[in-house]
Amino acid sequence: IVIKAGKGIEVNTSNVRYGLKDSTPGKDILLLYKELGGKIITLGSDSHRKGQLACNFVNTKKYLSDLGFEYFCTYQKMNPIYHLLEE
Repeated sequence: IVIKAGKGIEVNTSNVRYGLKDSTPGKDILLLYKELGGKIITLGSDSHRKGQLACNFVNTKKYLSDLGFEYFCTYQKMNPIYHLLEE
């Protein structure tokens, strides 16, 4: 339903700050999303302090690339803009 509606999911990098062992959402969910045709991935860091903004984005982009994703998205006027993960 989410994919057909043109919606994406956010990978939140706060898992590193909180010492969680898996990504948020987890690897299994990301792989299922990809398998079902999902392509819209955004990155978030759950920032509450200046130093947390975009924390761990470089490693997360590599992780997503290793899982087979090619892009992450930002939005402009509610439209996704695709960026290569390995730029």
